[in-house]
Amino acid sequence: MEQMKPRERVLTALKRGQADRVPWVENYIHPSLVSKIMGREIVPIPGARFMPVIHEKLCIDNITYDFRPPIYAQVEKRGDLEMIKEPWLKGWEDLDKIKKWLPDPESDAFYANAKEYLKLKGDYAALASLRLGISNVYNSMGYENFVFALADEPEFVEAAFDVFGEWCSKVIERVNNMNFDFCWLSEDIAFQDGPMVTPAQYEKHILPHAKKVAEKIALPKVYHSDGDYLPVMDYILQLKPAAIANLEPPVMDIFKLKETYGDRVCLLGNIDLHHTLTRGTTEETIAEVKEKLERVGKGGGYIIASSNGLVAYCKPENVLAMNETILKYGWYK
Repeated sequence: MEQMKPRERVLTALKRGQADRVPWVENYIHPSLVSKIMGREIVPIPGARFMPVIHEKLCIDNITYDFRPPIYAQVEKRGDLEMIKEPWLKGWEDLDKIKKWLPDPESDAFYANAKEYLKLKGDYAALASLRLGISNVYNSMGYENFVFALADEPEFVEAAFDVFGEWCSKVIERVNNMNFDFCWLSEDIAFQDGPMVTPAQYEKHILPHAKKVAEKIALPKVYHSDGDYLPVMDYILQLKPAAIANLEPPVMDIFKLKETYGDRVCLLGNIDLHHTLTRGTTEETIAEVKEKLERVGKGGGYIIASSNGLVAYCKPENVLAMNETILKYGWYK
């Protein structure tokens, strides 16, 4: 098979096809990790999830820009984590405050950095990181307050979904007409022991709002959640994603997912961040990456990736070992 350009490789896999090799896509690479791998300080453009200079060292097939709405809360950054110190969404009066507080999604200035970033695209697949507004609501309320409100005052929660969903929809309308190739919907809906809400609550209160926003997206969609979201998988698939990500191990068994859903959706991710890339050896990294390439990549419809972005505490030598393993074993014959 003739060697493909990165963009073609990614889009082929998203259609569950077999490219020339298994693509590698990351939604995020921490700037400090990029600098360690490159051996010099790399400062990203504001909004860029990583700079394309990383392609000099890694065979990643995409670039990524972040269009996600901010969380209406006092947020503290701790490395790769955003810690909610104080949720601000507490009552109906806050909904109008949020509308005024959010960046103007119709301002050309909001998209200026993205346009500059896209000039660096080259042959790579350009990924737009978006949201449907669901996780913004529970993060802005605080999870416990969200759960109680979903039971006691669901109309307030749904009104909040509408506020964030309307903002996301306006951004999506602009992104649809930019030079992006696919999008990433970061909507965590599960913990390691299961979904954040019951399947019945998801179907009744969340799915209608998620579908309303998702239907506006003209690009192939990748749906991301941490944790075990199998109990709501059939609802997630109603959003018509081309791929599901990042399939956190061990709670998401990618080999069973390949058997169950491989004919319906592309699988993306599953390289372990709990141990392999962050605390494991290069030998363990090579073994896991090789196994996923050969078993999940068989027949196409797989995009390899970490289980939630290449975080600051990934070992650079393990990321480089992942790269070398993809280039050695990821090609289809």
